[in-house]
Amino acid sequence: MSRISKLLLLSMIAVLALSACGGSSDAAAQVVQDYYQAVVSGDVDRATALSCPQWEGIAQMEVDSFQAVDATLDGFTCEKTGEDGDMTVISCQGQIVMSYAGEDQYLDLSGQSYQVQNVGGDWLFCGYR
Repeated sequence: MSRISKLLLLSMIAVLALSACGGSSDAAAQVVQDYYQAVVSGDVDRATALSCPQWEGIAQMEVDSFQAVDATLDGFTCEKTGEDGDMTVISCQGQIVMSYAGEDQYLDLSGQSYQVQNVGGDWLFCGYR
């Protein structure tokens, strides 16, 4: 194998390794987005499946709380911002838009931090603080 081929191969391996490292924090942030999408769309099974066991009951209540309105996410994006013990801390921007009887109400989701945890290779939503 020529020197250029070896260098190219090593470069490709480095890129793959770095992208794999970044994927875990992206997946941690993505579970918050997926959780809230399930909540506003009324998918209680998906919301509880994305939740830590201790959060499942609250997930059911959150889904129920949006049943009487037409709810959507607006500009909702999340990113990993830190670690707190065994929890990964996620911050988000955006809001839930709730429409009822022709009137819109807004719930800002950027005012708190969200906690997720990697359990057996799966990221789970464990609440907010």
